[in-house]
Amino acid sequence: MNLDKEYENKKIPFIKKLGFSSYQLASVTETMVNTWQMYYYTTFLGISIVLVTLMFTISKIIGAVLTPIYGYISDRLYQTKFGRKFGRRKSMLILGIPLKCILYILMWIPNMPTYMYFIFFILYYIAQPLLTMPQLTFMSEMTQDSEQRAQLVGFNQAAAAVAGIFASLFITWIFKLLGQNNSMSYFVTAAIYDVIALIMLICFYKSVYERPYDQSTIMETEKQQTEEKGWQKISLVFWNFLSCLRLKSYLLYLGLYLSEQMFRSLWGNINTYFIIFVLLLTPNAVAVSTSAGFIFGILFLIFFMWLTAKTNGPFTYRVGDFATIAVCLAIMALAIFRPAHMTLLFIILTVLLNFAKTGVVNSTQFIFTFIPDIDEMVTGKRREGQYSGVNNTLDVIFSTLETLILGFLLQATGFVEKSHVQSQGTVNALLILYTVVPIILAIIGIIISYFFKLTTTNHQIVIDEIARLRSGGSMADVTPKTKKVVEQLTGFKYENCWGNNNVMTYHKKS
Repeated sequence: MNLDKEYENKKIPFIKKLGFSSYQLASVTETMVNTWQMYYYTTFLGISIVLVTLMFTISKIIGAVLTPIYGYISDRLYQTKFGRKFGRRKSMLILGIPLKCILYILMWIPNMPTYMYFIFFILYYIAQPLLTMPQLTFMSEMTQDSEQRAQLVGFNQAAAAVAGIFASLFITWIFKLLGQNNSMSYFVTAAIYDVIALIMLICFYKSVYERPYDQSTIMETEKQQTEEKGWQKISLVFWNFLSCLRLKSYLLYLGLYLSEQMFRSLWGNINTYFIIFVLLLTPNAVAVSTSAGFIFGILFLIFFMWLTAKTNGPFTYRVGDFATIAVCLAIMALAIFRPAHMTLLFIILTVLLNFAKTGVVNSTQFIFTFIPDIDEMVTGKRREGQYSGVNNTLDVIFSTLETLILGFLLQATGFVEKSHVQSQGTVNALLILYTVVPIILAIIGIIISYFFKLTTTNHQIVIDEIARLRSGGSMADVTPKTKKVVEQLTGFKYENCWGNNNVMTYHKKS
């Protein structure tokens, strides 16, 4: 597999960047899951909200447990003939793309026994990490140039916005054609989105490339592989999972990421309920407000790409979080005082909310591309798959717990399935969850951002040091400035970096 020439070219061709963004264009399926699936199951299929949230919880937790295992395996696939032929990451895509597309449509078939939805949900979330895990790695795999990575992040977000616009507008058209109170509207839409996703994922597979086979991608020697027994290999999967949490920059990144991801996930889970039961607007208002937010999101993305390049990720993150707080307060006032032109005002606030979301997402995605480089300074190896797997796992764990708690909270407030009106207790709970909770999470994220020192300048210092050591330089020749930056970002003494630790295997002394 000769990828060296393509990898060494720092400027990624435009067509490759466009193809890379195809993964997000395929996210029309996930937009529908996040916006409509809970509503579809409780309103049209009559499944209780507690049972639905339990279904989501069990399925996602199973997927979360498997994701770091997939990441561990993916990092080591160059040590197999299959991996050297298709790639460490693309091998996973070959398996995941057909499985995801088959299982996705099965979750939307109406009038099946409830246990069938459980089965298909579990299988879907077993297959899904085969795509989500490698997708996160490619922004680091395809180039080490921070400007090119920033552009990949931008293409990623722009495609997600386009997918969101299309997903929202298309289902509005289906509502007009088949009726918004018809379960077949949702099934037909899901089927069409599934076909689109398949085409886009194939384009993604054809466009991405990964780090070539070299010393940094060989995790263990043949002797080490032979000496390790079965139980040791299993234990090393979990050891490597936990080892990611020893990297200082990654822990701080997780604080930023989980903060913004949790309030964005919360909005996704209850957006439809909030609009219909709290603001008393129509289902069409859900689609219109969502699409309007996505349309302006593309313009916001251009601004934040420029801002991140000028100021670094943590500053961009704070801009997004402060905007989140301001818009949540405005939405709270809208729900309490109920002025005239509610739909128009909510659409405007949704647009502004998308400004906030664009900022925090652009920042965290950009920062994540630096994490494998900092880890390489510690281990001397490239573990993009491990960090992607851990990232997805922790994301699923926190978002699943959030969904489970949400379901029980709504049930406790008297939420009634198949009802178009909810009790005042449920309405109040939805208002607090939609506004107050995100404000608290945003404040936490702002505080953490002030402790985060992984800037573009410091990242380049680490990259240069890795290159020096990789070419045979001595650790004894490190400059005081480089040593300080390395220790600040890794959380390790400089002397304990570059594989002089037990981060990847407990057989080594720390």
